[in-house]
Amino acid sequence: MKFLVLGAGALGTAFGGMLATAGYDVTLIGREKHMKPIREHGLRISGIWGSHVIKNIRAVSELKSNYEPDTDVVLLTTKSFDTENAMRELQPLIGDNSVVISLQNGIGNEEIIARYVGKERTMGGTVITGFEMPKHGEVEVTVSADTTKIGELNNKITQRSRKIVAIFNDAGMPSDAVDNIQMHIWAKALYSAALNPLSAIFRVEYGKLTDPHSFAVIEALIHEAFEVAKAEGVELFWNSEEEYSDYLRREQIPPTEKHHSSMLNDIKRGKKTEIDFLNGVFVAKPFLKQMLYQQLFTFGKNLN
Repeated sequence: MKFLVLGAGALGTAFGGMLATAGYDVTLIGREKHMKPIREHGLRISGIWGSHVIKNIRAVSELKSNYEPDTDVVLLTTKSFDTENAMRELQPLIGDNSVVISLQNGIGNEEIIARYVGKERTMGGTVITGFEMPKHGEVEVTVSADTTKIGELNNKITQRSRKIVAIFNDAGMPSDAVDNIQMHIWAKALYSAALNPLSAIFRVEYGKLTDPHSFAVIEALIHEAFEVAKAEGVELFWNSEEEYSDYLRREQIPPTEKHHSSMLNDIKRGKKTEIDFLNGVFVAKPFLKQMLYQQLFTFGKNLN
């Protein structure tokens, strides 16, 4: 199976690199300052997925001249604010039998992808794993709170989703095929929408947000997020906000307690953050008084 990773930052490079170690044909499309060291010296991956030096991987910075028509899977790992532009460029190139899988943050990426290639060629995914880029050409896989989830938009587990997940697992990336990917996307949104910006604002690891004062803010954000989900008719895995707060504190934060949020890393590098996609959905309902999310959203925008 042939893979193309579009938007190969830390996450995309790690996924592509692990697939290449398992013998799959992989092309990375990313920024030249990151791709050039990979071409010249190979890609180095370290951390919880093992230590690897990968030479058998294409690393380029331009899509059009490097896209191969027989590509089976496009892993879309751009920042969410780049989804539209990425799909606009990809649409005239992608084959009828290819599929685009979003492994991005936020809510709404799959809908954008489907507008360009159709729902039948779109899949959703969630990744709750930490990736750091110590320097260009190197990626460290630091923490993980869950397996990667992959799912069709029609809420069915298909031969295609099973095959892709089997390949991910074969490549050393623990993954599951699911029949409710939107529930998983919303579950990650609950996790990310509070922890990611708070970690950036306070400039701390996730584990430092469990102190009583910080977690009280998180619980207030969870309350507002549940109100939005209820208004949207979204089914969640948890019956109450209290149940989710307990799950977040006991199950999700501990394995990622040393993680610094992607938003904090973006701010440190002077890059645009994903605040619109991480928190925008929770402030886009004028009939709901999402006061804390609105303040967090405004503060996060000012950090850009």
